[in-house]
Amino acid sequence: GQSGRITRKEPISMSPAESTIARQLVVFVLGTEEYALPIQTVQEVIRFQHPRAVSSSDPSLLGVINLRGRIVPVHDVRPQLGIAHAPLPIVEPGEVEREADDDDEKIVLVNIDDRMAGVVVDDVSEVLNVEAQEFEDLPASGNSIVDGVVKSGERLIILLDPNVLTSLADGQSEPLVQ
Repeated sequence: GQSGRITRKEPISMSPAESTIARQLVVFVLGTEEYALPIQTVQEVIRFQHPRAVSSSDPSLLGVINLRGRIVPVHDVRPQLGIAHAPLPIVEPGEVEREADDDDEKIVLVNIDDRMAGVVVDDVSEVLNVEAQEFEDLPASGNSIVDGVVKSGERLIILLDPNVLTSLADGQSEPLVQ
């Protein structure tokens, strides 16, 4: 008989990254796609402010902002993710600055072990509760900043690795694009 062969689904092996992921993600928009960071690594979201340019070998570093007396590096990860976007508007002398263009842009502040970094996003959409089984690793992406993908209904949300973002701040991390 068939009694000895109960077909059951294989248990989903949890990678260390998955088991530590909080089930809440801060979802934000870059270009036309949705991306997310674990909520426990997001300290706050602030309105976009133009960073002070600093010399850096890291192409993603836009500059630094002063956040209540603390200097925080701000990164634009869109090039690393292959997202084309309009460059930040350069205001010509005498031209009235158009507020509408980057009005929605925000800076998501990531804080891990008191290391902070900001990421420019086009907009922040929501905080999403996700189930563990909705996470999938993307081992072949070859992009260190991408941690995995979340399937939520019809949506595919790319999960970014917050540790990569904050280690950029050290100035000694590997460049993201090999």
